[in-house]
Amino acid sequence: MEKMSYREKFVQMNKEAKATWIVMAILIVFWWIAGFGTSRIDYTIFNMPGWFVLSCFGVWILSIILVTVLTTKFFKNFSLEDDE
Repeated sequence: MEKMSYREKFVQMNKEAKATWIVMAILIVFWWIAGFGTSRIDYTIFNMPGWFVLSCFGVWILSIILVTVLTTKFFKNFSLEDDE
């Protein structure tokens, strides 16, 4: 666990919150593009419409990847208790 000052904790929490919002925006944009952008293309994956597979399973897989990146690159382990 990392020792941080009160100000450093809030800077880190703000950084984590911004990164989370960016990941959420990426997932929403991907969902819109996969669902509505490919709905006019007639193709199937596992006997299901391609837009359905991409918008459901694609977003799920992408979210797992992006959350893994968030937890390894952006999040830090620190105590929220006031140590000072």
